[in-house]
Amino acid sequence: MGDEPETLLDSVTSRFAMGKNVLARTTKLLGQATFRIKRGKPAETIEELGKRWPLSASQRAFLLEFGAAKSGAAFIDEKVQAINRAAFHRSAFALNGFTHLFFVDLAAQLSFSLPQLKLALVAANLLLAGLAYFEMRRQFRSLVAGPNALPPKRRFGGLFSNPRYNKAVKKNSRHYARSAWTAQTLYRPAYFANAILIFLGSQFILAPGGLIFPFGFIIGKISGLLTTLVAAFDVWRGVRTGDDARVAREREVSVYRDLDI
Repeated sequence: MGDEPETLLDSVTSRFAMGKNVLARTTKLLGQATFRIKRGKPAETIEELGKRWPLSASQRAFLLEFGAAKSGAAFIDEKVQAINRAAFHRSAFALNGFTHLFFVDLAAQLSFSLPQLKLALVAANLLLAGLAYFEMRRQFRSLVAGPNALPPKRRFGGLFSNPRYNKAVKKNSRHYARSAWTAQTLYRPAYFANAILIFLGSQFILAPGGLIFPFGFIIGKISGLLTTLVAAFDVWRGVRTGDDARVAREREVSVYRDLDI
């Protein structure tokens, strides 16, 4: 009897350690699948960045020196967040393209054959994945280039405003506006549209009814579960992408507060 509490405690501890190990492996696998860069202190973030993207010695030295300042650390963290978001969009739309190709046939659900519709949906998702990939590249180039230096606010001894300053501030806000527009106009509707189409058109590329039992039954259940999970994932990403667009708009507005009016 005296050994039962210890046995129970050992069992709970073992299960907790096993669950923690599974969670850590899942998180690592998800990070590898989405090419997510782990964020931390500037030096740690730059080290993780170098594992995903090629960094020359001069670029690494510049980022380490630049990240030592508070403003530099904030800039690096913001750009890494942007790279991670674009990487997640790329992986998500690639997953949607894969799902449409093998597990969705909307035309068959409507009792007619139109393979062009399936190919169009796959191509649309791959196009969005490509767009997200180029956004990753753009954010990386912006990171290693560093922030644009602003000209002086005033000129001629502070007597007159400098129009070049306001022009430079407006230029710095463009990428926020572009990010907000892309998230709100392209990514967000695409996620919701994918969720609806996948939910309505769920069907394996081979009709489960034509397969030998129990393979047809098993494949039907697995494909139904997978498409349900992907549809739920798309709804979640659509909501989160709306939040990303709102944050980008807020950052755009914050840049305009620096105008010398």
